[in-house]
Amino acid sequence: MAIRITSADSCESASGRFEVASGGGLGGRRSSGGFTLVEIIIVIVIIAVLVAGAIPYMYDSIANSTGDRAADAIALKAQEVRSKAIESGEDKKISITTGGITDVTLPSGWHLEVKGLNDSKFHPPFRNQTWNFSSVGICEPLEFRLSDNDRQINIAFDALTAQLLQDHE
Repeated sequence: MAIRITSADSCESASGRFEVASGGGLGGRRSSGGFTLVEIIIVIVIIAVLVAGAIPYMYDSIANSTGDRAADAIALKAQEVRSKAIESGEDKKISITTGGITDVTLPSGWHLEVKGLNDSKFHPPFRNQTWNFSSVGICEPLEFRLSDNDRQINIAFDALTAQLLQDHE
């Protein structure tokens, strides 16, 4: 079979004409599919820059959700102890420390401060401080501040219902 080249873009044989892709040069068409190494490296660099930019936001999101879960756990514990006081007809107490309250330990790096009805500002809990719930469900009106290095969450409770009054930063 004889092949005769008639131009840079085609060749001819006894059985017909075949197109030949010019390749290799700048601006030329590639005959094979796929990506060059340079294209793959550029995509990897773009992805790395995007991920590096998102990491601080992901860290903040995780830290924020950790504090929120701790605040929710404290509110849930207050409701649980209030319910037990009403059901049993006996006064109940929750111990308060800088590391949390009875059965609720704060995450690492977080600490708790308390502010009572007659307090002008938040302070660390006193030694052996408790939060009292009467047999009819009335509790001391307290506010808690959960804080780490970057964030503070204040939570206040209603004296009659132990329901969360506010939850804000």
